[in-house]
Amino acid sequence: MVSVSRLEGDHAFVKQSASQEHSKGNEVPPEGFEIPVYVMCHYLENSGALDVFLCKADDEQSLLDTLILAQWEEHAFRGLLNYDVTSCETKIVDGGKRLTAQLNMEWNPNFLKEFEKRIFKLPGGIIKPSYMKNNLEDILCCVTTGEIEKSMVACLAAVPLEGILIVSNANPVEYGHIFLVPYSIQLRTQFIGRTLHLMANIAHEVNSFSLRMFYDYFSATNADQKIYFQACYFANPLPVELLPTLPIYDSSIVDGLSIWELADYYLKALVFTSKDLKHLAAVVGEICFELQKRNAVFNLLITDYGTKMFLFPQVHLPATGRHLHAWECGGYFIYSNNAEFERASESEISRRLASASLDVKGFGALKQLCCNIASKLC
Repeated sequence: MVSVSRLEGDHAFVKQSASQEHSKGNEVPPEGFEIPVYVMCHYLENSGALDVFLCKADDEQSLLDTLILAQWEEHAFRGLLNYDVTSCETKIVDGGKRLTAQLNMEWNPNFLKEFEKRIFKLPGGIIKPSYMKNNLEDILCCVTTGEIEKSMVACLAAVPLEGILIVSNANPVEYGHIFLVPYSIQLRTQFIGRTLHLMANIAHEVNSFSLRMFYDYFSATNADQKIYFQACYFANPLPVELLPTLPIYDSSIVDGLSIWELADYYLKALVFTSKDLKHLAAVVGEICFELQKRNAVFNLLITDYGTKMFLFPQVHLPATGRHLHAWECGGYFIYSNNAEFERASESEISRRLASASLDVKGFGALKQLCCNIASKLC
């Protein structure tokens, strides 16, 4: 268990008080429960560029990384995960793309629907009043920002007015698999810009090259889209990260933002890079907002300490079809039985990826939309 210290100061926290308007959502732990709260320094929140805080050495684990993994490993040690994902067999599929297959006969493909049903209530994807009371053992910590000069951990029987709940995933795809759930009303209503920026900040604060963050937007016709991210640790880069790219937009002289398209991949995708996390999140967030307004299906993958974001648009599949998860878009597939795992091939996976890809005309329109938004926000 990671050691923590109590944080003193003038930070705004929500406590169990019926007189507090925000508490009426019951999005607080029961009285007497101490939840680790990681408070990121305000430099990270208020400054976009990474020059103000250099990455730690590769062999130095960050405090947030230590906290999340210590909590997750204790959770696993207590037998609260459905299986040991580190014992699952993986292999590189023959072919030039180095696509990855995992054999996991216990993985539940419906785990996202079950998680949403357990944690959210309708309408609007608001957390159920009873969730934190009945599922405290699943909550590893929460992350927020504060007016402090150095990030630190507090153990408090309260949660911040706005932040991200870090919740364990009992059906992990890889080591350290977690959900990152915004519980603030403000974060939910301003998800596209505010929350994406906070996720990028968390990725940078974790400071682990192995960390990958994911977001799936499947409910294109559902007004009650549940808003949460996922993250886990991969020993190696995802296959999509190793592919060549072609530039389509570059404003590096102004703000360091560049947009690329993946070259020679079965699923058409765009890559956004910038050392200015705030601007990067603003541009990608505005693009995602436009896609949501157009009832599009898409995924996000955040890598490189929050400085790189992959956007995977998908076509609408029939009602009986299943859209790809973000890690599948990245070239990482799970097989539930040994026969399918042994038969996994690049041609079989390529067909699955290509079936979800936009056509040339649709992808061209998306590229133009992205360049227009980037130019508008530069």
